[in-house]
Amino acid sequence: MIRVCHVLASVGEKGGLEKNVIELANRQAAIGHEVSVVADETMRPHFSPQVAFVPHAMGRGRINPFNLMELRAKIVSRKPQVVHAHANKAGALVKAIARFLPGIKRVATVQNTKSTNRPFRGYDAIITASGQVRDSLKGLPATVIWNSIAPPPVGTREAAMATNPPFPPNGQPVFCTVGRLVPAKGMDLLLEAMARVPGFYLWMVGDGLQRPELDALLEKHSLHDRVWMAGHRDDAVGLMGCADLFVVASRNEGGPYTLAEALHMKVPCISTRVGFAAEFLPDEALMQPYSVDELERGLKHALADLPGLKTRLQPSFDLVASEVTLEAMTDKVIQVYRKVM
Repeated sequence: MIRVCHVLASVGEKGGLEKNVIELANRQAAIGHEVSVVADETMRPHFSPQVAFVPHAMGRGRINPFNLMELRAKIVSRKPQVVHAHANKAGALVKAIARFLPGIKRVATVQNTKSTNRPFRGYDAIITASGQVRDSLKGLPATVIWNSIAPPPVGTREAAMATNPPFPPNGQPVFCTVGRLVPAKGMDLLLEAMARVPGFYLWMVGDGLQRPELDALLEKHSLHDRVWMAGHRDDAVGLMGCADLFVVASRNEGGPYTLAEALHMKVPCISTRVGFAAEFLPDEALMQPYSVDELERGLKHALADLPGLKTRLQPSFDLVASEVTLEAMTDKVIQVYRKVM
């Protein structure tokens, strides 16, 4: 049994980072470790009763000395063997009080590529969500542990199909992309590339501030008849499973979670070289980011032989099924703790 205290600095949101911390802490507690979490009160509802939740106002500045000493007292009160900081702000907070945490090993998880490794220097161990993130730390030693993605429940695809999503009457293949409509996700680049590549219909699932710009691109390229702007959908994973191809067009990305979800659904995928995409997909399914030309090339390559692409991606499906799970992630994190203790 290991006593671990997680530090999460997010306030009132539950994106990919927060989901990862919540699932990890809850799983560690469920298998018998003594787990506590120091986090903002807004995060309390997400954690299991088996996890000792210690509220700390995370909206305060990371260099506020009173904030730092209060955080230190809360961590020490849990008597952990390991304190595990998640992402930049938590990493900087724990680093700032390191000398006041005698005997406690410090581990940090980094989810996205960084321009500086400063918040993570001096840690006993660093975990990154992908090889790309590890490489961005400019030589700091790190262990790559992919985030967990739960396999979709049986019936996920069928439930989405029952909502009657639109299929083209001419029988053309359906491609799907899922994400917030923000520049980082590259949806604008995907539409520009689509205008050059006929022969498929696109489901764009998600909402966000870029929606007016994307609507203007639909008008500019006369794509309204080829694109379903689905908006936010709770059954996004099911819709992926109904499609013939899943596309990640991101300019930059920590995961992307959606790629792993699509591979769990055994849907062939193409992706820009972001996050862990290059660790999951063969070269033929990868494209350089920030490039309409590259997206055009990838779309044409997939269209040329969709059945063959699916067959060649079987190793990707197998990898995700065996390694991108909560059980696999938790086991590997525990191994990191044991190495530094």
